[in-house]
Amino acid sequence: MSTRRPLVGIAANTRAMEHFYLHGVAQYYVSSVLEFSGATPVMIPALEDVGAIADLVSTLDGVCLTGGASNMQPHLYGEEEEPESGERDPGRDATAMALVRETVEQGVPLLGICRGIQEMNVALGGSLWQHLKDAPGKFDHRRWRWREEPMEVQLAPRHGIAIRRGSLLSQILDGAKEVKVNSLHGQGVKRVADRLMVEATAADGSIEAVSVRDSKAFALGVQWHAEYAPAEFPVHAAIFRAFGDACRQRRAARET
Repeated sequence: MSTRRPLVGIAANTRAMEHFYLHGVAQYYVSSVLEFSGATPVMIPALEDVGAIADLVSTLDGVCLTGGASNMQPHLYGEEEEPESGERDPGRDATAMALVRETVEQGVPLLGICRGIQEMNVALGGSLWQHLKDAPGKFDHRRWRWREEPMEVQLAPRHGIAIRRGSLLSQILDGAKEVKVNSLHGQGVKRVADRLMVEATAADGSIEAVSVRDSKAFALGVQWHAEYAPAEFPVHAAIFRAFGDACRQRRAARET
């Protein structure tokens, strides 16, 4: 195994500030990759020109797709935009979809979180519920931003998920059958891409985790905010550690 720290690319979002557009990554992702995956984080800007993504991915030991305030453009999964379906970030969409396809093709470890699991699904041919709360039998998974509660309340575990026996997530969590997670999202996986396997579901059937079928490397997507406080939540810590182990394997293979 390599003694050098693996290099992990973290996908950025764009946000407007006064007269400028900024590319940014929340601190939670940076610190989780650094402290719990044991990797060196680098930011991948959200660009619509993805011509250099294949070359970029070849230099990385892992990729983390973050959450974000925007939602994916519905035309990417063959649907019309529904009313009040959220902000858009075309650069993030383009970059994330290219990252998913290249990591899967090149066998680079991939961890998708919140928006990231949705990007994995769309990039590989699946679709999304634009308003999950309005889907038949689904409950409201949205974050209670309007309550103005502290972050530790907003990002606390919300509901349980059932984990598929023998799945990658089950292995990471030492055979756990059910855990409680802070799953906070307005959209969700609708039609599952053929390349993906469902790893976990909520009580209403909402898909909470997926993995890539016959993947060359670690490839896991989770709908909840696993980046939040891994020192307090063992499930989050275990996911980032497993991701880090896979990234170290990739680093070692690149150096041989």
